[in-house]
Parts: sequence; structure tokens; C-alpha cells
Amino acid sequence: MFNRKRQIILLIITVVLLGSGAFTFSKIMSWNRKELTVLKVWENEKSLQHLPIYVAMDQGFFTKAGIKLEIISRKDQPATDPFAKSVADLILTDPVEHIYRQSLNPAAPKIIAVIAARDDTFLLGRKKEPFAWGKLKDLNLISFPPETSSGFALEKILRQKELQPMHDLSLYNRIPLDLRLGAFKAGSGSYIQLKGPEAYMAEANGTGYVAASVGEEIGRYPSVLCAAWPQILKQKPGAIQGFVNAVYKAQLWMEHEPELCTRSADSHLKTIDKKVRSKVLKKYIQIKMWQPDPVFEKSLFQELQKMLDTAGLLPATATFSAAVDNRFSLGAKETVKYIPKEEKEQNWLKLVNKKNQKNFLDLN
Repeated sequence: MFNRKRQIILLIITVVLLGSGAFTFSKIMSWNRKELTVLKVWENEKSLQHLPIYVAMDQGFFTKAGIKLEIISRKDQPATDPFAKSVADLILTDPVEHIYRQSLNPAAPKIIAVIAARDDTFLLGRKKEPFAWGKLKDLNLISFPPETSSGFALEKILRQKELQPMHDLSLYNRIPLDLRLGAFKAGSGSYIQLKGPEAYMAEANGTGYVAASVGEEIGRYPSVLCAAWPQILKQKPGAIQGFVNAVYKAQLWMEHEPELCTRSADSHLKTIDKKVRSKVLKKYIQIKMWQPDPVFEKSLFQELQKMLDTAGLLPATATFSAAVDNRFSLGAKETVKYIPKEEKEQNWLKLVNKKNQKNFLDLN
């Protein structure tokens, strides 16, 4: 009889503890439930350079910041110009494109964060041999047009190496995108400038050898920026701050936990060959593609603006104050800090145990 009563008491205690645990878990989940603000982001195409966005999505950083993110791509709306028609709240763009658009329209979207901090292109050569930039003298190179971000980055390096484009070497920069690699295979150019996945795929196919990284040589060069329409900055400042916080958080976590990069790249960029994707990702991590710093520096903006203006590519002068709003990036750097995985797990367990103890005391 005594044993029966004891079993019943133990059963009741077990049920109460399980119930309090479930209650605690539901409470914790309810704390994270917020009314989500929708933000639409435009990207031309899926890219490894956009990885902080994908990591923030996969890790729930946007949701925790109260944001429901919707990505719109060129694939969804092929004939759309996101700068002419406000189809999205935010636009992923590059510095050259943005400064040009800003010079056309002072009311164009403002830069609020740096997504990728290095150029993503490589030089592919015909021979596997030690590379030096000085070796490009008197050679022909298939490059991107100078009015593009990658073309601008390459020309900047050449000038730093005292190589004058079209004087010390020839740049074939007007070959259509879909014909560039074919022209190289046919014998044009000693080197060709290619985006990361294309360069490493060409090497895998025996077309050439990856000789140099433009991003590694040029150093910090914000190649992918996020810009927001002025009206969105006024209407949804809290959501914009949450968005930038989430992106910066992703950049920090990616630096300390590179396995997050691999998981998100595998999930969002399945069209890129797995081996190629792995090689490019490893190189991007090595050159600090996603250096955790979302602020767009005034000195770099002025340098880009001056060079584009000198080249006659701008219809009017764009000003830093009109083109850039660093409030949100600076705010993110002040408030978002990396929490090591072990410390994060300990904090979560402490929180659960504390709530369990409180609920047990309340029930008694």
C-alpha cells in the first residue's frame, strides 16, 4: 500500500515537472514571437558575396530582430530596374553602380551597410607559374569594363603597380559577358578576369590556372552594398536597424564559426559545383571577404567618386552625405557583440533552469 502511494506521488511530481518544463519552453518561445516587419530585398542574382544575408536568414537573426525578409531577384522580375521602380525596400548593389545612380538622382536609395568587403574576381592565366603583377606589362588581358565595380578594382591595382591601362598593357574590356571565356579559349589575352566560381570552374575544366586574387591584392573594397530608399529609412527605422544588426551579427558569427558559411552556401547556392563552391568559399574566407564591418568609409566613397568623375562616367557629382547613411552600421557595431558558442549554450541553460525553479516554487 505504501509503495503504491509512493509511486502515485512520484508520478504526480514527474507530471508537474514535465508540465512546468513545457510551460517554460512555451514561455521562452513566446518571448521570441514578435510582430514581424516585412522588408523586401532586391538582389540581381544569388551570389557567394551575399552570404551574410543567407547566414542571417538561416540562423534566424532577422526573425529575432522582428523582421520577415523577402528576397526578390532578377529571375523573378527580369525586366525590372530596382532603382527606377521601388519594387523593394532594400537593394544589394555595388559602389560604382550606386554612385552613378546617386549622381543621376539625389533621392536614390542610401547606402546603409557593407555586405562584402573584397572584390570577388580572379585572374586566370594560361600557364601554371608564379605570378607577379609586373609580369602583365606588354600583355593583353580580358577584363571587365572600367565602369563596373570589378573593372574599377582591377584598374586601381594596375595604377598602384605603375601599370597604365592601354599604355603598358592592353585591356579587352568590351567583349560581351557570354563571349569572354570563349574568346580566351580561342587565344585572346594572356589572362582573363573572372568571377570566383567561373574562374575555379575554368581551372577545373583545364582552361587555365587561377593566378591571382583581385580582392586579396586590393584589400578592403566594399564590393557589395545594401542601400535603402529614403522613405523606408523614415517609415521603418527600427526594422532597418534590426536588419543591419542581423547582417553584422552574421558577419561576426561567420568570422568565428566558418562552418556557418559552408552550410548556408550549400543551401542557397546549389547551382554552383560543390567542389568549386568549396574552393571559392575557402579563398573568400582567407581574404576576409565578409570582414565584419558594415560601415562605408567616407574616404573610399570620395576616391571612387573622384575617379569616376575624372573618367567622365558621372553626369553630376554625388556627395557622401546624400549617398550614405552610416547611422545604422555604427549602431550595430556599438550594440552587437559575438557570443562564443559555449557561453551562449551556458546562458540558455541558466535561463531555462532559472525559469524552471521559479515555476516549481510558484506551484508549491
